[in-house]
Amino acid sequence: MSNDYSTAWDALAETIGAAKGQSSGSITDLEHLDTDQRLKVVEITALLSIAQELSALNPQNTSSRDEEGNEVNGWGIVTKKAKKKPGRLTSS
Repeated sequence: MSNDYSTAWDALAETIGAAKGQSSGSITDLEHLDTDQRLKVVEITALLSIAQELSALNPQNTSSRDEEGNEVNGWGIVTKKAKKKPGRLTSS
């Protein structure tokens, strides 16, 4: 996944911790928050999870190799050509 997701998760954990006077917190440690703050944490967590899942479904975010060794994305479009291996010459 993207670095943006981990940055957002870290920021959420830092914010939860700051509300408790600590440097970091956890989405499972919400007792010190009021109801509105808890709901906001749940909302942000859900949105981040949905964004991660949608990103994983995007064929542009997946890659594999075709039979010729080319790197292709989830749409089957070549994104990086395979390097040609030097051919062996054979005599008849």
